[in-house]
Amino acid sequence: MSSKKNKNLKNSSAKIPKPKASSQEDMQVKLLRDVVANVAGPEAVGIVDLLSGKKNVNEFTIAEKLKITINQTRNILYKLSDEGLVSFVRKKDKKNGGWYTYFWTLETGKSIENLRILINSKIESLEKELNKRKQDRFYHCTTCDLEYNEEDALQNFFSCVECGGVLELKDNSAVIDNLNREIENLRRDLAVVDEQHGMIVKKEGAVIARKARAEERKKKMEREKKRKTREIEKKKEAKATEKGPGKKKPAEKPGGKKVKGKKISKTTSKKNLSGKQKSASSKKKKMKRVKSSRRGRK
Repeated sequence: MSSKKNKNLKNSSAKIPKPKASSQEDMQVKLLRDVVANVAGPEAVGIVDLLSGKKNVNEFTIAEKLKITINQTRNILYKLSDEGLVSFVRKKDKKNGGWYTYFWTLETGKSIENLRILINSKIESLEKELNKRKQDRFYHCTTCDLEYNEEDALQNFFSCVECGGVLELKDNSAVIDNLNREIENLRRDLAVVDEQHGMIVKKEGAVIARKARAEERKKKMEREKKRKTREIEKKKEAKATEKGPGKKKPAEKPGGKKVKGKKISKTTSKKNLSGKQKSASSKKKKMKRVKSSRRGRK
């Protein structure tokens, strides 16, 4: 029996559901609705549901889903854009006469940051009011339910400007309690907002770091490619310098001859040869005449 109980306990512990990530997303959506309603009014809250978790949503799609005109949609989006809660890109629609169409994205981090600033501002103003209630005295008319600070009450001789009744010193304890409760509630809200803001900043930081690493890898590859190209060029230059500048042999003209560094054309060489042949033949003829004359004398 004990072993069966232990098995059941193990199985029951294994079936305990883990908290869903969507609960965090739901909290973010709730906070985004608050800040959008504060900036653009309650009619703009539906934009959060349309843009949350998406990028570059067509403004005509937003108008269609919200069932309002495109001009009303743009007015809301422009108000949010002025506070940095949404961003847009525009593209030219060549099919529809070249008009620009805007595509909108909800800036979650900026929106939550805006809400943090708003809550902190409210807390500061309430704390000032609380200190004032603790330090100053206030008077009120029980008939008209009008309140006066001490300076105004003194100027009116502690009488009501409406009915002329005598002003009474007001007990601020109830007001102080209400202010303390409001401040405490806002601080709790601020803690939730800070937690969500920290998560968003961490997520966005991881995305930025990932993009930076990818960009660095790309630059490194480009540098490596350039380095290899330079090395190849240097090797080519080194081979060219080792071979030295090539000397071309002067092209000989057809029929040309070289005599002691001088170039003689074919025609001049033929003339020289014919002159030598003539002189040789004339010498032979003279020798024959001399021999024949000697024979005649004998």
